[in-house]
Amino acid sequence: MSPLKDGSVVDKNAIDATFENEDEFNHTDSSSIVQINKNDIGGKENRNNEVSTELETPNWYSSKNVHEKSLEDQSGHISRWLLLYLSPVLRLGATRVLQPEDVGVPSDQDRAELAYDAISAQWSTQVDRMNVINEARRLKYDRKLSKMSEARKLKAKPMVERKPGLATAVVKAFGVLSFVYAMILYFLSAILQFIPVLIMEDLIKFFEKGGTTENYDGYAHPWVEVAALGVIPFFISLLQTRSQTIFLHAATYLRTGISTMLYKKSLSISPSGRAATSTGQVVNMMSTDTTQIQRFIQFLGMFLVAPVQIIISLVLIYQQVGNATWVGVGFMVILAPVNIVVFSIVGKMRRRVLKYSDLRVKMMNEILNGIRIIKYYAWEKPSRNEIEKLREEELKALTTLAYVSGIGFSLILLSAPIIQPILVFLTYIYVSDEPLSASRAFTTVALFNIMRFPFAFMPMGLLQYIQSKISVRRITRYLLLPELSEYVIASPHPSYVADPNSPEAQIGSITMRGCSFSWVDQEAKIEPVQPKSKKSKKSRKGSGTLSNSSNHSYASSLSSKTSVNGEDVDDEVNIATLRNLTVTIKKGELVAVVGSVGSGKSSLLSAMLGEMEPLEQSKVYIPRESGSELDTGFMSYCTQTPWIVNESLRGNIIFGREFRQERYDKIVEACALVEDFAILPAGDMTEIGERGINLSGGQKARISLARALYMADKTTKAVLLDDPLSAVDAHVGEHLFQRAITGEISKGTTRILVTHHVHVLSQCDTVIVMEAGEIKHMGKYSDLIEQGVDFAGAVDISKVEDEKSNEEDVNDDEKVEKTAEIAVSKNVKPSTAEVKKGTELTTKEERAEGSVDGHAYVHYANAGGWLYFVAMFAIQALGRGAEISAAFWLAYWAKKTMEAKNSDAPLTNTETFYYLNYYALFSLLGVAGLTVRAFLMAVHRLHASRKLHNDLVQSIVRAPVSFFDVTPTGRILNRFAADMDKIDLQLTQSIGQGMGTIFSVLGALAAIIAATKGTFLAPLVPISCVYYVIQKWFRKTSTELQRLNSVANSPIFADFSQVLSGTSTIRAFDEENRFFLNCQNSFDKMNSSFNLVNLCNQWLGLRLDFLGGLIGAFVAGVAVATAKSNFIPAGWLGLALSYSIEITGFLKHGVRVIATVEADMSSVERVLYYTNKIEPEAPDVIPEKDPDAGTWPSEGCIKIKGASMRYRDGPLVLKGINVTFNGGEKVGVVGRTGSGKSSLMNLLFRVTELEEDGGTIEIDGINTALIGTDALRLNLSIIPQDPVMFSNTVRYNLDPFGFATENELWSVLEKVQLGELIAALPCGLDEQVAEGGENFSQGQRQLLCIGRSILRKPKVLVMDEATASIDNSTDAIIQSMIRENFKDATVLTIAHRLNTIMDSDRVLVLDDGVIVEFDTPKNLLSKAEGYFKSMVEKSKAAQNK
Repeated sequence: MSPLKDGSVVDKNAIDATFENEDEFNHTDSSSIVQINKNDIGGKENRNNEVSTELETPNWYSSKNVHEKSLEDQSGHISRWLLLYLSPVLRLGATRVLQPEDVGVPSDQDRAELAYDAISAQWSTQVDRMNVINEARRLKYDRKLSKMSEARKLKAKPMVERKPGLATAVVKAFGVLSFVYAMILYFLSAILQFIPVLIMEDLIKFFEKGGTTENYDGYAHPWVEVAALGVIPFFISLLQTRSQTIFLHAATYLRTGISTMLYKKSLSISPSGRAATSTGQVVNMMSTDTTQIQRFIQFLGMFLVAPVQIIISLVLIYQQVGNATWVGVGFMVILAPVNIVVFSIVGKMRRRVLKYSDLRVKMMNEILNGIRIIKYYAWEKPSRNEIEKLREEELKALTTLAYVSGIGFSLILLSAPIIQPILVFLTYIYVSDEPLSASRAFTTVALFNIMRFPFAFMPMGLLQYIQSKISVRRITRYLLLPELSEYVIASPHPSYVADPNSPEAQIGSITMRGCSFSWVDQEAKIEPVQPKSKKSKKSRKGSGTLSNSSNHSYASSLSSKTSVNGEDVDDEVNIATLRNLTVTIKKGELVAVVGSVGSGKSSLLSAMLGEMEPLEQSKVYIPRESGSELDTGFMSYCTQTPWIVNESLRGNIIFGREFRQERYDKIVEACALVEDFAILPAGDMTEIGERGINLSGGQKARISLARALYMADKTTKAVLLDDPLSAVDAHVGEHLFQRAITGEISKGTTRILVTHHVHVLSQCDTVIVMEAGEIKHMGKYSDLIEQGVDFAGAVDISKVEDEKSNEEDVNDDEKVEKTAEIAVSKNVKPSTAEVKKGTELTTKEERAEGSVDGHAYVHYANAGGWLYFVAMFAIQALGRGAEISAAFWLAYWAKKTMEAKNSDAPLTNTETFYYLNYYALFSLLGVAGLTVRAFLMAVHRLHASRKLHNDLVQSIVRAPVSFFDVTPTGRILNRFAADMDKIDLQLTQSIGQGMGTIFSVLGALAAIIAATKGTFLAPLVPISCVYYVIQKWFRKTSTELQRLNSVANSPIFADFSQVLSGTSTIRAFDEENRFFLNCQNSFDKMNSSFNLVNLCNQWLGLRLDFLGGLIGAFVAGVAVATAKSNFIPAGWLGLALSYSIEITGFLKHGVRVIATVEADMSSVERVLYYTNKIEPEAPDVIPEKDPDAGTWPSEGCIKIKGASMRYRDGPLVLKGINVTFNGGEKVGVVGRTGSGKSSLMNLLFRVTELEEDGGTIEIDGINTALIGTDALRLNLSIIPQDPVMFSNTVRYNLDPFGFATENELWSVLEKVQLGELIAALPCGLDEQVAEGGENFSQGQRQLLCIGRSILRKPKVLVMDEATASIDNSTDAIIQSMIRENFKDATVLTIAHRLNTIMDSDRVLVLDDGVIVEFDTPKNLLSKAEGYFKSMVEKSKAAQNK
């Protein structure tokens, strides 16, 4: 429940609609914030009653209180061993669709808090221990080195430091005894598996001796052995289940602990550490690597016991066939080096797959974050091409991996237990005098069959081990990356400790003496998480001077070698971004920081926050009250690019702190947010999309400012403001400055304000002028003026005679209109439906119900090729048929051998080889089937992976912008990371195992029916019915739980990707713990469903093993009961019993694998949902309608006739617009928030389409609605407010299509004042841009964006606040350059600083979606009651305050 001003509340759970588009600006009473009462939300009770009727929880389940304590924790010992505690959730899942609340809390041992605390403590111990060991080794190495000659020293290998053991930390944290206990249980179950085989041998001998007990000397009476065959499989399963449950908890514990450690690390990693990794890598570690390790731990018991089972099998085989066994052992020895080669290739390819998967996810993340720019520039194709290039590299590695693992494992390892009996029997015939009896033959075969599962599992286990080892290594490297240096000291500078009254000793003051800072510590020699290939130097023009250091601008620092003042500097020398800073900021002062683009203004704030790498022992002294609770939230930070989280507006301002209504209202008023809240459908409880997608730039800036100032009257003593005024117009900026920055609400707080606005400098206590990373001047504004200081880095609005601005933050409708999600018509109160929709913008993640739709299977089969898919099943069937034929032939061979022996006429060599050859033929046909199937699976898998991924990329890139407004990036990334990883690596393996299991079961049943002469059909019917009921009950619940688990996964990644981009803000507010606790809660929710899925698998296996035991007991019972009549011959009994023993494992494994296939197929279902269910934009190409390239537009004349537009199903935001822009005309577009300015631009680019009867837009006589979006957007251009860059080359960021020549690119860079900067970089145009463009300042990024439009040479250009982040002198150059380069183009400028449009030919004034004025600036200013004139006058009034 969320409290509001009048004491009412909003029940967010009752408001379940998506956030819809609302109308325009509303003149309402600005004295209070719009409040929402729960009684306004009509129909809530009725709707909830409808839902509760459908999904009502029965009393017998609600009484379990799973929200307080898990079912497992409530159970006793017997219930835990038999998994009886799962019956309630299975019963509930069989009666209705499970909901997230049905899952409850995880078991205490799976809680994230416990896992993190224990593992992180052990990890710290391991790190400390290894530091001591490495230090001792370093001393020993240095002593050894000191004794060497200089020549030998040069040749000496450097010492490689040992890494702390993450695996050791995990095992110790979970408990070594727990692992040992689980292993003992599994080992005992593995030993017990051999008893049914020995019983089978005993019973066959019983029949070979006539089927009577007279001369029988077996282990026990035949009927006792029959009973044992029925009971022992159940005890085996009981031990395995308990062991696997422990390993399951260990795996969950491990993944949760490591994942939360990664999350925690991301909140404290240093800039140098960030430079050694990327968002894609970190997301992949969290999603893929931790899952990989978890999977390995789950199967650890099987993996470790497999060699023991193989050894015991060989010992027992030796007892059967003697020295012939050594041939089988020799065969295994020969396979060993082949296995080594196979696994080395697999390991290498897996690393390559991870490398390109990281890069792919990273690039996809950037595309999603920059999707609007991609749409405006029509860059979908080059973006898709870049993704597909990385995907192809990934697929190359996947191809090798698929063929080597598929064919290699099938031909070498899976076939070994089939080939070994052939070799053993061949040798046995030569070396033994004893005939090959049925008991000896089938016992040997049964033992080889027992070996078959460990043989089949060992390669998978080894593969899991290799992949897990790689994952552990990557995670270890990340966890060892350096954390932020604690150079911000919470006490006075040592020089002033003795003088508590000095300004430097006051709480809230900031002192630096001779400090230098860099963004990357080159001396640290950090090992990257994923080693990078060396760059080649190319496209470097000259050796210009890199004179500017920038905010988050470490172009120089990131480079391997940099040119500074014309000289190359080695990569091991730190390049200081900030140099020789000596400054004292007094308590309570307002300090302005000005300077040109890239001078280091933002870096100065980052240095004060402790976000940079200190050089030469630099320290920042910010005294605090020692031991006081007030230390929490001592500083606050308003970033240049506001960081907005997917939360309500109020949540973004409060930011986890105590809600105080009176303070909150003051902050909202001071930050000019009252009217914004008034026009929001749910007031301040309106949900804001990820990255503030449904807010304008100005609104985001003001919310960020409100967040920074919220606690300035209590805990916050220092507020750092990074250019909050650049995104708002003059009168709003004046309001913010007077009421918020210098007003009562921030009184007594130390404030550092980065700004370009010189008119506010006179009201500041101190002004700092930055130049090239140094403090060039510092003092009072008046003193600096007297000294003749040039404030070139600031915008002197007062000098612009007609500098005016819009009545409201003009920038505020940039994104308001793009999504039209916050405005309502004038004087209209938000409706009940609007209120409901307002509190929820982000759509709930889709979740299918019931079994996975058959369409997903069909689509997957079709994606990989139907021919391959059908052929897989056909080959599998033929191969299994050949194996069963070999078994029957063996029974026939054994029968003939015994008959020949009993008649004293042993088989001749010719006859023996006749039987052996046919047995070998059938067996080798089975091997061939396995090999061909593996090849077909590999081909199908690769084709399917390529098609599904390409279709997904195509669908996402072609999706409309509205889709991204309501869909979190993390949710989409989850498709590209976790879901595609399942499809690439797990799904085909699961399908292959499922296919093999189904045919194994069917083949075994057929063999048993044949061997028992049809009598097995009698119990088969009831057993099949019970089996069907159990598996249906299980599968329904299991599938729903798996879907719940997939949905529970997404918030983790959505939150994580969001946090990775806002770590500096989180740290500045000391909110790391709140975000971390939220992460732990998300993991708790996911662990609940994940463990229930796996425990249900165990529940099923336990019951199916009991059924499997009944099959063996029935076969043996029938044989013993009819022994005197020899109804079932000894050979056929051996065959039937060997298959009954085999089927026990296959039944359990079968349903498990089918459940796994369904779970993995849900990833296909999720990918297909985004592939097929997203309605794409209009066609990008319409060949018959698109004008020829280079021929259109020729003049740039735009005619808009009766244009009306709405966003989704919201109200009209443009209403019958009729206007003509002449070719080459320069038009300024102004209007209040929600007036329709950005909507008009969206319409021009067809980012949003016209109403069906909503008029037309023609450019040079061509109706833009009738041509492809590419033809339209490629011939227009826009310079947006938010500069977006991609982590590709500088060349790509300017010209992704590769159309421009080298000279054209350099010419454009010179025009935008970046020629020298780019030329100074090691690779010039081919220099890699860091993620998010972080190696360039905000202003430099904007200049590159302007360069894109100059390169395009459009006839129509839209400028949307294009120079807001650029200093005055550069702005003047840019404005001149724009006028020169676009003199023949039609230029539409959305005005912010009105001096940029006062020389326009005409000004278009919009209000409430209609044109109110359109004339020359001169004529508009001469109108007595004109809209434009009123804006100008209000702006002048603000300037004159």
